[in-house]
Amino acid sequence: MSKLAADILTRGGVLPPTLAFAVKPKTLYELLNVQRLNAYKFKAAPDHWYSKGFEGCYYEIHKVKYRLYQGEPTHGKAWGIQYWNGEAKDKQPKEIHGGLKFSWREYDSPNANGIVYNREEARKVERRRVVRLKKHLEATGESA
Repeated sequence: MSKLAADILTRGGVLPPTLAFAVKPKTLYELLNVQRLNAYKFKAAPDHWYSKGFEGCYYEIHKVKYRLYQGEPTHGKAWGIQYWNGEAKDKQPKEIHGGLKFSWREYDSPNANGIVYNREEARKVERRRVVRLKKHLEATGESA
C-alpha cells in the first residue's frame, strides 16, 4: 500500500472497520469464517507455535460448527487432526481446544500442501451458510 493511501485510510488515527479486522489477531473461528469455505482440510496453527519455532506443527480442520455471538459467527466448535513435526497424532478428527483462547493463523510452510480452492464447492457452501444464517435471524427476530 502506498504512503498516500495509508495516510488517507488512517486519517484521524482510526482505521476503517474492514482494515481494523484485517490487522487484528483472529480467533480460530474468525479465521475459518473469513475463508468463506467449509474449511475442510484447511491448515491452521496457533500464533504461539510460530513464535516458538515449531515447524510441521498444525491442525488440519475437518469440521466446523459456528455459533453466533453478537450477530457474528465468531464462536463455535472445530474438529481436526493435529500434525506434530509433520506426522498425524490421531487418525480420527478430534475437537480442537483453544479456538477462542489463542490467536490463530493459516499454516503456510513449503512442506505443507495448501487447500485446493474449488469454486463450485465454495459457492454451494456459501449458499447453505447464508440460508442458515437468514433462518436463524428470522427465528430470533434479529435483522442482518
